[in-house]
Amino acid sequence: MDGKSAKKVSLVLPVYNEAGVIEKVLKEYYEEVIKKVQGSELVVAEDGSTDGTKEILARVSEEIPIRLISGKERKGYVRALKDASKLPKNEIVFFSDSGGGHDPKDFFKLYRYIDDYDIVMGYKSPRQDVWYRIVLSKGYNTLIGLLFGAWYKDIDCGFRLIRKECLDDVMPKVHTLTQCIASEFVIRAKKKGYRIKEVPITHKKRDIKEIKTFSPKKIPKIVWEMFSGLIRLRVELFRKGTGKQKSLTL
Repeated sequence: MDGKSAKKVSLVLPVYNEAGVIEKVLKEYYEEVIKKVQGSELVVAEDGSTDGTKEILARVSEEIPIRLISGKERKGYVRALKDASKLPKNEIVFFSDSGGGHDPKDFFKLYRYIDDYDIVMGYKSPRQDVWYRIVLSKGYNTLIGLLFGAWYKDIDCGFRLIRKECLDDVMPKVHTLTQCIASEFVIRAKKKGYRIKEVPITHKKRDIKEIKTFSPKKIPKIVWEMFSGLIRLRVELFRKGTGKQKSLTL
């Protein structure tokens, strides 16, 4: 790829308690993305970690160029991600989870489509998760398709490219799905007519002890919160409508 002619990218990594993997993840993204797309930036939004992540980030920031924004107290994922979305300087914004579940090289699988779409998001293929997470994900994606006509394989995947104008337009309106902010962003963007594409990406298996999102004991509560949130979002969107309508290419 010709780095001089490529669109500059702001790579945003939200980070919380990832001491075991964060140094490796940052250096891989720096080598595989930032160095290959001239003028790009690596933004790390740390959210009050307590496991030594802060100290690792401080050290790594002396070794590779990072815009490090570190919080003294935990904001929570939704607020942290919304705050992080205000940080990018470039016209293309790349979000990735920081837990090491994605392959940085897959960035270019998405990047090739950004001239024709406003959002290009990955879907894990095959998905390397425990069975109950896979079942819950399939049910969740199906429910979103039925409620909103937004048929995607992995709508909440944390590996995605977004045009900054789309991000700035849609993200401030996201407030309903507290467990799945990325899903709500896509639903609202689709409703407003933004062009969206899904691309298969690699998913690396992680030790179940490292996965912080939820445990089997929390599933009933999470399912209820997801379902009730989706119903509230549907009522809001289809009661008053939102914004301009563009032609969609899915």
